[in-house]
Amino acid sequence: MLKYLLCACLLVATTASEKEWKGNWFPGPPENSTASTSTSTSGAEPATDKHGRVQMGVENPDCDDAQRNLAIDFDPNDIRYATVSMCLDNRHEYRGDYNMEPLITLSNVPDAYVALHRCMDQPIEYEERIPTFGTHRPLWPRYGEYEFVPPQRWLHNSEHGAVIALYHPCANKQQIDEFRQIVKSCLYRHVITPSDLPSRDRPFALVTWHAKLEFSVLERTVVEEFIREYSLKGPEQTSRDGQYDHLLVEPAAVVSTRDDELVIK
Repeated sequence: MLKYLLCACLLVATTASEKEWKGNWFPGPPENSTASTSTSTSGAEPATDKHGRVQMGVENPDCDDAQRNLAIDFDPNDIRYATVSMCLDNRHEYRGDYNMEPLITLSNVPDAYVALHRCMDQPIEYEERIPTFGTHRPLWPRYGEYEFVPPQRWLHNSEHGAVIALYHPCANKQQIDEFRQIVKSCLYRHVITPSDLPSRDRPFALVTWHAKLEFSVLERTVVEEFIREYSLKGPEQTSRDGQYDHLLVEPAAVVSTRDDELVIK
């Protein structure tokens, strides 16, 4: 049995400083009309789109070129997500519980909501443990499987209709392998990454724009039904690959078409 949780998300605030900003302002932080732009070291501002946001998919060394300042989102020298050392003593805590129901959380994101793009000179944090919408980086990851991708990157893919598969590295290895293969066989637009965001109770998660599924023990039908129901529904539909490929393990393969006309075989 699936458990559903509806989330009334905070999109507007009246009093907050930039330091308190967590990525979900609508359409931007209060009293800050230039929230979507960042001044470069050369004094020029990055190009903006029709919404006034930093233009997506444009490599700019003064904003985001998918290579510089990556440590602002995670420490590339301490990728504990891809190591087994962290799981030597506590793997049993993530082994899964067959009595734990899968949980679907749906965020109420207005159609008019426009997520901001933040340059790499500014951190992005999220109120939710596993965010389903919000501000993200201008350059998004290539579709495929990674050693690790931070949410500041993969959230952009979900905005484009992708499904994001997260698994805690201490989860059951056999179920991790099966989970990865299921996602790869369902659709081209996917990002798969280990993550410490899933909980001990539910060490697996699927994320799409505004929706997430968290589960303790892998059930193929539950995974496929979530992908069928909630993938390919982001506000900016595109199957175009991004420029970010740091720690890419395996690029995504086309399942039906690049536009995923048949989501599940």
